[in-house]
Amino acid sequence: MTERTRDIRLFHKPIAEHRAKNDGLDYLSDWQVHSAHIVAGDIKALADINPFQEGPMFIPMPTGSGKTTGAIWAVEKVIREFPEQKVCFLTPYQTSVEVISRELSNRLGSDVVGYYHSDAFVDKQKELKKQVVVLSHAFLTSNKGLLDDRDLFIVDEAIFSTGQATLQLSDIIKARDWATSRNIMASEFTKLGDMAMDMDQELSASEKRYLAAPNLKDEPWVKAIAFDLDLSTNSQMVDDMDNLSAMKIFCEALLEGLVFLSKGSQDSQRYQHHFSCAVFGIPNMEKTAVLSATGGLIYDIAGPFQHSKGSKHYWTPPIYSDLKLVQLGGPQIKGQYSSWTSQAIRDQVVAYVDWLLTTIPEQEVYLTVPKQVLERCLLGYLGITSASDIVYPIKLSKHGKTLWVANHARAIGSNDFKDCEAVIYLWDDHKPQALSIQRFHTLSGEPVTDDSLAQVGSGQLSGDYQKIKEAMYIDNMMQQIGRGRIRQFTADAVAYPMTAYVFTESANRFERLAAQYPDCTTTTMPYESNEAPAPTGRVERVLQYLRTKGDKRDVPATDIEAALGFRISAYADRFTHSWDLMMLNYEYVKGGKGRGKAAYFRYMGGLQDP
Repeated sequence: MTERTRDIRLFHKPIAEHRAKNDGLDYLSDWQVHSAHIVAGDIKALADINPFQEGPMFIPMPTGSGKTTGAIWAVEKVIREFPEQKVCFLTPYQTSVEVISRELSNRLGSDVVGYYHSDAFVDKQKELKKQVVVLSHAFLTSNKGLLDDRDLFIVDEAIFSTGQATLQLSDIIKARDWATSRNIMASEFTKLGDMAMDMDQELSASEKRYLAAPNLKDEPWVKAIAFDLDLSTNSQMVDDMDNLSAMKIFCEALLEGLVFLSKGSQDSQRYQHHFSCAVFGIPNMEKTAVLSATGGLIYDIAGPFQHSKGSKHYWTPPIYSDLKLVQLGGPQIKGQYSSWTSQAIRDQVVAYVDWLLTTIPEQEVYLTVPKQVLERCLLGYLGITSASDIVYPIKLSKHGKTLWVANHARAIGSNDFKDCEAVIYLWDDHKPQALSIQRFHTLSGEPVTDDSLAQVGSGQLSGDYQKIKEAMYIDNMMQQIGRGRIRQFTADAVAYPMTAYVFTESANRFERLAAQYPDCTTTTMPYESNEAPAPTGRVERVLQYLRTKGDKRDVPATDIEAALGFRISAYADRFTHSWDLMMLNYEYVKGGKGRGKAAYFRYMGGLQDP
């Protein structure tokens, strides 16, 4: 392991107090206890009557740093100091719901702490009456209004929306036919169907790729479907609960201006239009704290979310000096993953994966690929008969190595892979363009309008939409890479040694990924005649320069201009308040008039050599 000395900023008195109060916390380093203390302080500050900071806020710390522990401490402190406040703790996984609620119950009592998820054998209504309730993210999708009394929300792991749906016109017509045949809100659903058909016809007749829904925030029929339709009362008359639940989300999103229609893909006759709708769903956004393992990649782009003051000013991020990022060359396979069905392509994919596993030296490996690639190309190689037989995470032995296999869409909240010496991330996690538009508007709270969609009339994302799209790629890579050994840290907050092998279509994307891991080393690994390409983007080339040649010092913009051959000032807006730069411990200082006021990249401190 690389030997470095670090000037870690720690609050020793609170660390000692937390250890004394929590049976020593011998399994946590001082840095982890300090990190948890910062999280607890940030959340407590948000809950104060006269808050130290405004919400919604995000607290960016990597997996393993102590975020969840700190959040538990914060809930206990809030309940004891503000006994009238009601708290909701949201986490992605059912197992986490039970673990967190059990820990809080031990501290506050089971009469104070409730929990619920779809497989829990508890009285839902009774649990929701308790002062603290721990729930999964999925709860909010179909339980509108049940958390309106909560004063504070803590969201563990990133959340883009709590209710979203992608619908076709046929789905809405089906819901209309159900309503009219049973005389349940027949008038309201007829108006919904008419509106959807009008939008569909308008988009078909235009050259646009996207069309915003009309402003219907004051329409009584929209409010009626969103809030008054009681599906539980009418459950015996409902033959497609998922579709009608989606209609409620659709109408709630209409009220918030978060619905648009996209042209989608084209079959032999016409485009398959898709309605995109989403709602954030948390009723008290001003009192919401999001614990984010991947930093501000998403939240720094969109909307009202603020970087928490404690984690921004009083916390020392970990160092990844023992992480090696390997940019892989790979097979050149054309077409979308859904088209990778021929035997020739399957053979290419299998040969590539097998080559990689036989070439790398690590013995315990976590492998992740797109779900369609796994199901269309790798099942036979993994000894699985059909996709329906998959039980995640897949564990097997290959070439004498222990291999764990998952897919990019699988958010596995587990420490099963924490000893993996290598993570292999193959092919990018492509999402529909409409999802980037949807997520930006949901997070920012800005309604979707035809004017806002005008910039993507050509079908190419730009501006904030493109930033969100690229951030989603990096976010997914980091979530998956974080499954391995780098989720563990030494006493000096240095991540454990690990190698991440990454095959991405974009060298620019790889460079941005590297920027998120201060002091990591990077290398390339060709496959057959396919070399890993160098970054071509202006911003990414600057990031690479600072990461490899910055030498942890202030760097004049003129030095970089001379080395790279373009003017930095032309891209100044992209460097100002850049999360990528911040992760490298740099910030861009614009130049001014007069001597000694030239633009430069200021180094903000970090790792010290011995």
